[in-house]
Amino acid sequence: MDKVTIAKKFAELKWLGAAHFIEHLEIDQYDSSHQLLTLLNDLAISQQSYFAVNRQQRLKKAAKLRWPDAMINDFSYRCETKAVQESIAKACDDAWVEYHSHKVLTGAAGTGKTTLACAIANKLLMKGYSVRMMRFNDLIFDLATHEKEGTYQSYIQRLCKFNVLVIDDWALFPLNTKQRQMLYELIERREQVGSLIITSQYSFDKWHEAIGEVTIADAVIDRIASMSDVIALRGDPKRKSHRVSGGQRNG
Repeated sequence: MDKVTIAKKFAELKWLGAAHFIEHLEIDQYDSSHQLLTLLNDLAISQQSYFAVNRQQRLKKAAKLRWPDAMINDFSYRCETKAVQESIAKACDDAWVEYHSHKVLTGAAGTGKTTLACAIANKLLMKGYSVRMMRFNDLIFDLATHEKEGTYQSYIQRLCKFNVLVIDDWALFPLNTKQRQMLYELIERREQVGSLIITSQYSFDKWHEAIGEVTIADAVIDRIASMSDVIALRGDPKRKSHRVSGGQRNG
């Protein structure tokens, strides 16, 4: 441990003044230079931890997960096939996010799609990724509201800044012409800049009915399906200890 290494830590924390001071510090004038360096190093580590915790809290609050306490390790997915279990494990890794790929969770009501989506999102939040969760109908409503208020483009830009956008209960109702155009623009704008986690009771071949017009439906589905790993759930995952708590129906 030396003052250059410690100064670098302070610089990484954006404490540039302190970093400059440490670089030019004449440590020989102190009775115990080792104790001084240890103290400064501990200070840098403490500040790094403080920043990390605060960032985690900000990310968690901004994510607005419907089940904010959902964790993968709290559930057993033995009811699923080995292939599905392997897909769930891969979804908890962040490699797919780096490649702007997507995860589509399908299954009937009660198979744990939303809970799994929140658990995967929590894994990503702990790794420092930004996440935002919305229900499909709330997303469509918000897009229409911002379009009327003249803030549509800025809202689209804001949604594109999240590393992962979680859309819950996809394609539960049919879209009108304006709604499908706005949905297409969002999906197209996020292509190659962010990932999606989608939960739906329906497989890709059923999405046309909800999106509507064939050309736009094909464009939306192609942009998602071509970069997606589908996790088809068939059972109700069992919680290992107690029921997941903290469920919220956030928009």
